[in-house]
Amino acid sequence: MQRPVKTGIFYGWVIVLVSFVTLTLVMGSRFTFGVFYPSILQDTGWSRAATAGIFSLSMLVYALVALGVGAAFDRLGPRRLFPLAALLLGAGYFLCSQIATLWQFYVYYGVIVGIGYTALGFIPHVSLISRWFVRRRGLASSLALSGMGVGSLVFAPVGEYLIAQYGWRHSYLLYAVLVPGVLIPLILVFYRSDPASLGLQPDGDAAPPRAHPNAPLASAPVREVPYTAALRTPAFWALFLVIFTIAFNTMTLLVHQNQYLVDSGFSQGFAAWMLGLSGILRSAGSIIWGSISDRTTREGSFTISAVLGLIAMPCLMSAHAAPEAWRVILFVLLSGLGYGGTSVLYGTAAADLFQGRHFGKILGILDMGFGLGAALGSYLAGVLFDRYQTYHLSFYVVIGLILVSILSMWLAAPRMARRKSSALASSPAEP
Repeated sequence: MQRPVKTGIFYGWVIVLVSFVTLTLVMGSRFTFGVFYPSILQDTGWSRAATAGIFSLSMLVYALVALGVGAAFDRLGPRRLFPLAALLLGAGYFLCSQIATLWQFYVYYGVIVGIGYTALGFIPHVSLISRWFVRRRGLASSLALSGMGVGSLVFAPVGEYLIAQYGWRHSYLLYAVLVPGVLIPLILVFYRSDPASLGLQPDGDAAPPRAHPNAPLASAPVREVPYTAALRTPAFWALFLVIFTIAFNTMTLLVHQNQYLVDSGFSQGFAAWMLGLSGILRSAGSIIWGSISDRTTREGSFTISAVLGLIAMPCLMSAHAAPEAWRVILFVLLSGLGYGGTSVLYGTAAADLFQGRHFGKILGILDMGFGLGAALGSYLAGVLFDRYQTYHLSFYVVIGLILVSILSMWLAAPRMARRKSSALASSPAEP
């Protein structure tokens, strides 16, 4: 057995830190697609609709490979899966720098980069953090996942600078070197699969006494749920609906918010700055509500977070008739600091309900709902606008789905699973 690395703190917090760095780099490089988009259009002459279709394809790929990624993480762990994913991501970026036809762009970015991103993204990292933390799972997960928002904020100006200096093709070449060059050494040096691999316990707890001298070292109690059994529970499908609605709403706003603000009379610079601010505020919101949910319930924290997002929508909708900056800023604050917490809360709720050896597979199936919701939300908003020349119909759908998500989270009832785990933890060990 490997000895724990002497850091002076629980090694789980090292896992949180390297997860944050990984997600910052992976998500940041991926979400600069919008920065590359105008240069690619200008260079290739492809239509906007055809080129933008790469987004829906990438989200469909996410949905299709989510189960496989979860199963691979359960089997291989981070130190074997993540280097392969980093190499795949680097290869995808390299191939993107060489594209000559539209179908190549779909395959190289939509499929290859899409698979690499999924294998280094939300699913495996939520699974990993849930192994290292139980009581502080919400805080630890939110700190790690905040790298997603930070990455989108940091890499937007970086990508714009690289394109201005070297062009979009050479910028993708730099990504092809940077991503695996930084991530692979980081993964091999710091990542570990679980506390037991270092002789530790979740949350840094002291090891419980052994029943007899030859008994194996006990770990924190886990409600082991086979993934086939999880599929038969109402809680699974309630949480699936929560995830679908979050993805639908988030991607509807992410894809169309800028254009809506420009249509309403705001400058493109202001609209872009508001989108970047939304990303960093979502990270802050996830930390706030993830931490609060550890001390209260996932359902209660999710409800408040979602209600703040609900209140934000009229602020955005009113900005069309009265294009005043304060309305948009208030929307960004409420939706970022409020609704931004919902993603980490559904991940921690899933871990509360289904944590165990099969959790990667279970989360992979659940996150198929994210890919489907994301692809449908961005597409449907465009269809409704083309037909009715307004985004307000899509925003009403967003409001309705926020209400559906609140009800679904209470039906999933992760608080009941946490109570059972606490009762199991407090029960005396059998002799």
